[in-house]
Amino acid sequence: MLDLVLSVLGMLVLCFAFCMAGAWLQKRGGRILIVLALALVTTGGAAYMLWIWDRPVLARILPFSNAIVLGNWLPVAAAFFIGVCIQTQTIAFFRRLVLATALGFLSGFSLISPLLGDAPECGMLDHSGRIFEFQTTKQTCSAACAAGLLRLHGIDATEEELATLCLTRSGTHWLGVFRGLKIKTAGTEWDVVVEEVTPKQLTGSENPPGVLALTFKREAAENSVESGFGTEVGHTVVCLGTCRKSKILEVFDPSPDYGFESWNDRILADIQTGILLRLVSRKGAPSPLHGIETNRPSTWNDRRMASR
Repeated sequence: MLDLVLSVLGMLVLCFAFCMAGAWLQKRGGRILIVLALALVTTGGAAYMLWIWDRPVLARILPFSNAIVLGNWLPVAAAFFIGVCIQTQTIAFFRRLVLATALGFLSGFSLISPLLGDAPECGMLDHSGRIFEFQTTKQTCSAACAAGLLRLHGIDATEEELATLCLTRSGTHWLGVFRGLKIKTAGTEWDVVVEEVTPKQLTGSENPPGVLALTFKREAAENSVESGFGTEVGHTVVCLGTCRKSKILEVFDPSPDYGFESWNDRILADIQTGILLRLVSRKGAPSPLHGIETNRPSTWNDRRMASR
């Protein structure tokens, strides 16, 4: 948690600097300069929301475990507007105070929200010799998948441990999964890669294993009996690659009623977005699934594979 605390403190310093800059420009800068500054910050904020916010590119710009905090740039923009608001003389002081306070409260909450709350209490499982395990709570599908992916790469991990590291609360954001994987792979030969994938990309090649965080189309609820997908919340599975012959995606779904599955085009059609988090070797070593028989996914959880 120290990485998050330090990143929040650093962001607060940056927010203070932008607030002072906004106040200085409003008080001493010319009208043209302040209009240009406001336009620049507004345009930058819009571009951030369109192309960076909640996108895998954020993990490439900030490849750190605290990217979930450092990648939240909205409080910085808000701090600039707060500074301008404080020094604006054409608005009554009370109105300025209310506006600045409300904006500061929302920005501050957004900044510290990853530190709030507690991870759900997970059940006790003995995963010795096994790679993939079912989730023990409704909220920990991402944690269970991340733990399985780490064990697949020879790194000991548990659902409970990853629920804490991934900042699981009522669910888990993919940036939380990124944090958990970055912390667990520190000092190992593995690093974390994040990419946005479409259903067509998932079946278009033999994908290496990874944690696949999904959101679903509205129509998914109509087919929930078949797939188990719902539109209200996302879901996370372990992507195990594409069957060479049939181009069917093999996954491990940590929901207790599912497990190892083969997803055809009908099920993949319900997916709206997918974020794939993979582990890649810093030394160029192949994936642990390289050469494994992809037509028999149930054998991938065999004790013998864990010793390879």
